[in-house]
Amino acid sequence: MKQLSSPERNIPYETLVSAYVVVLLFLALLLFFVGYGYKPTDQYPYEFFRTFYIFFAFYSLMMILLLRSKQLLGILLLCFLGLTVLLVLGYSLNDYLTIRLMLSLAFQAAVLSHFPWPWRLLFPPLFSVTAALLQQPPAFLGENTLTTLLIPPTTGELIAFFALLCTAGFLQIAGAHYHELHDKATHQVALLDTTITKLTIFNQSLQSYARRVDQEATKKERYRISREIHDISGYMFTNIIAMMDALIASGCKSSERTSEMCTLVRSQAQEGLTETRKALHLLRSSEVDDDRGLRAIFKIKKIFESTTGVTVDIESGNLPPCFDGELDFILYRIVQEGLTNSLRHGHATHVRILFWIIGDAVQIIVLDNGTGSKKIIKGIGLAGMEERISRLGGTVQAENAPEGGFQLTVTIPLHTQEEEVHDSPFIG
Repeated sequence: MKQLSSPERNIPYETLVSAYVVVLLFLALLLFFVGYGYKPTDQYPYEFFRTFYIFFAFYSLMMILLLRSKQLLGILLLCFLGLTVLLVLGYSLNDYLTIRLMLSLAFQAAVLSHFPWPWRLLFPPLFSVTAALLQQPPAFLGENTLTTLLIPPTTGELIAFFALLCTAGFLQIAGAHYHELHDKATHQVALLDTTITKLTIFNQSLQSYARRVDQEATKKERYRISREIHDISGYMFTNIIAMMDALIASGCKSSERTSEMCTLVRSQAQEGLTETRKALHLLRSSEVDDDRGLRAIFKIKKIFESTTGVTVDIESGNLPPCFDGELDFILYRIVQEGLTNSLRHGHATHVRILFWIIGDAVQIIVLDNGTGSKKIIKGIGLAGMEERISRLGGTVQAENAPEGGFQLTVTIPLHTQEEEVHDSPFIG
């Protein structure tokens, strides 16, 4: 089972800054149209509009190139050209808190996108002071017909210009820093998910390996005992047959010899029976020691805790040590699937597994303290579990736990197991 969440579409920081600069340039052009119109007048001659349009287009090109540039020399050259064009654009405009501010904000945003943390903190106040001082055209630029209507900025306008420019710069820095931290956190989460997935696969492989090793060891022990029974019975029965043949060949003429041979045959049979019983007892012990039921479940709990660090508590309630038939295997798979999902999808640190026989059914509840799930997607594990349990007439319910985390509840009727045993053709 998996948690379905809407995929995050993280917009790159460079794209956000580019959009921000384009919006500022568009606002500056819009404010120019609103304040000055788009056709020459007696107050604003053709040269005024021509100068603004040419340098505004050049300035916009400089900002776009500055945003895309990756070479230090190219960045420095574009900064110099952009600052020069910005000074020329403001040479004939009185709009200190509108058009000039928008153009200055665009330049600041483009330059800040290239400053690393924490050096970018120095740029807003330095640029804001410089831009505020340059609002009054320097004397070395001289005067012409474009500057006859210029009104020097007031102290309040300069302070407001500085404050707005500086505030916007620090807000952009905060946004950039947040975006960097978010990208780093996203990368770490993705790395953590990958690690958890690999750890889960490793844990499942380790469980399978441990179970396979135990089964192989039990199988070898049974083969050894079977060979021992074969050797014992073969040796004893061969001796008995040989002695009985000798007794038959003698014709039982001597009662004393016949009695002695019968006593010896009985001794050999008794010894063979004793050795066979010992071997069968060992064979039965190997079957009892085979991991089934709760024994197998506690074993995978131990392996899971040691490999993942997740705490697992098992409450077996009134459950017997093991069941006959398929139920033991299904209970084992339910616990295995529950533990895997708690770690892989819920990122849980604590899991509780509760067993209880209620009436004629056994109930298993797997609870964890993980993140829960917005929507359940039936993966291969859950689908396979439901298929096995449905054959036994059971039910599977997966949901968020009331106290937080995730809860898997499985109910399996026991009468199905009894019917399977009674209907078995191998039961006499």
